[in-house]
Amino acid sequence: MKEQNNQLLFQYIIENAPNMTNDWLDSREEASGYSIYSKSASPEVESKLRKHNDELIESIAYIFVSKEKFEDRMIKWTEKIAEERVESGTTLYEVIQKFSIFRRIYWDVIEKFIDKNNIDVQQVVEWSKELNTGIDSIIEKFTEHYNLKTRESFSKQENLIKSITSPVIPVTENVAIFPLLGNLNITIADGLADAVLQQCVKYQISKLFIDISGVGTIDTMIANQLFQMISSLKLIGVEAFLSGIRPELAMTAVHLGINFKEYPSYSSLKQALKENGFQVEMC
Repeated sequence: MKEQNNQLLFQYIIENAPNMTNDWLDSREEASGYSIYSKSASPEVESKLRKHNDELIESIAYIFVSKEKFEDRMIKWTEKIAEERVESGTTLYEVIQKFSIFRRIYWDVIEKFIDKNNIDVQQVVEWSKELNTGIDSIIEKFTEHYNLKTRESFSKQENLIKSITSPVIPVTENVAIFPLLGNLNITIADGLADAVLQQCVKYQISKLFIDISGVGTIDTMIANQLFQMISSLKLIGVEAFLSGIRPELAMTAVHLGINFKEYPSYSSLKQALKENGFQVEMC
């Protein structure tokens, strides 16, 4: 009877997974800054969160029917999500907070199953222990992977910043170019932003042409960081001109509520320089 109840509970959880994820997503609030857990996050981010939460629900459900499958899925899920959360700049505090909400939603569904099926007290206690032990194990494993990925990210950032002796390239006494190249994550973008601000002050730059045509992909987090950097430049008296705008960045900017009238932007660096009084000779 016990094994049968475990199997029935497993099926009940899987059937209710979409509703559980909906409840979890509905618990989100507006954030003052950018957060993947913000209620105003893009549809793309919400879709990822939904997928990840569904995977987590199913992984935990296996603790009631197969400890081996639970362990295997737990390791894969925590490693994947930890890497993504580090890349997005999500704090550990935010993640743990969402785990707490998730735990309550999960137990609420189990309680509904218990009420419907007249489960004996001993099995209820066992399920409570198994659920809490499982979620605690996931949090511990996630924290382990998160700390490891954070150290790796800081190391990459440090090496990248060291390798770029002058990310800002002066072209006249007060004008410079900042070409962004390669694939960025939020940590690297943040480090580069600090370096750019420092060098603009050092070289007494008043106009900075930022070209992003060489960046592989720009997601919502990177776009937000980029426009924050431009706003910071403005505060120290540097007028920024953005070139290499692709359609996906324009769409992201609109989603973030950014008014392009405040940020002079151009399709290419050549156009940006030419329209601001610089003659560009192409070889």
